[in-house]
Amino acid sequence: MAQITNKILTLSLILVYASAQIQLYTSTENSVEKYLITSTEQLVVIGFEGQQEVRDYIFCRLKECICEDMVSKGQRSHPKLNQIQTTVNFECLNENTIQFERKENGYQPYVWNNKPQEVESRPYQSQKRITQASTVTYTDSDMTSSITVGSELELKWKFNTDDTIEMCVCLNKKAWVGVGFGSGMNGVDMFAINIIDGAAELLDLYSTSEDTPPTDTTQDITLISSSITDTAVKARIKRKLNTGDSKDAVLAKGSSYTWSYASSSSLVMEDHKNNVAEFKITLSESGSQQVSQGNLLQLVFGLIALNLII
Repeated sequence: MAQITNKILTLSLILVYASAQIQLYTSTENSVEKYLITSTEQLVVIGFEGQQEVRDYIFCRLKECICEDMVSKGQRSHPKLNQIQTTVNFECLNENTIQFERKENGYQPYVWNNKPQEVESRPYQSQKRITQASTVTYTDSDMTSSITVGSELELKWKFNTDDTIEMCVCLNKKAWVGVGFGSGMNGVDMFAINIIDGAAELLDLYSTSEDTPPTDTTQDITLISSSITDTAVKARIKRKLNTGDSKDAVLAKGSSYTWSYASSSSLVMEDHKNNVAEFKITLSESGSQQVSQGNLLQLVFGLIALNLII
């Protein structure tokens, strides 16, 4: 009888928040929070009171009937997509009302008033992910060219007769890694490899600013195989030299380029700021190249100085 009474009391403790034309109703049962949001705004952002360095958010787009878990790390960090999504069971009762469930995190939810306008106006686009088939064994013995970048990254590649290039990314630590087919973060085709539940995840990206790059609208890169250990990440990918996508870099045999790469100690892509290095690469059909760590440091410090001047 006591258990039944406690359950009824828990369900009856419905919290109501109001912010402008937004209403948030929550209740908790068996460590699961149930949310009901009514709003005339298309984007509603939920924050949690009391969180410090790492902060959770829920971004709900009522028009698309979807909510995503977001997270920010550091006081000046903007919310990014959380790789672990715990918000589930979305149901839109009408164009202004959405309900869903989420595992309780121990903090009080509230309507986050200072949501960034650029996020509010940005059209919704779900992250498009490419995960590895577990039956494919990683190998790179057939690669014909390579470049060693500093002390932690090696790229290997070969050209195929169907005008495609296969590339192996080898990082000598267990962490995410991103490679950009260009210089800087403005208008650059790039990809990133995350580690999710011990497996590789490939994101085809297009960077438009000094921020976490969004997913490219067209996915023109394929993850063939990967190997994840405690000391290294290796991934083999494939793409056309010319994908036909105006946002993708056009690659050519024998041509030289300035590329960039970034990594950190995290398993998934995060704000990396100055952990970005540029390097020169020539897509020769055979042979090996090397970019010294000293050159990379000069490039990184040059980027920092440029940011300070700007």
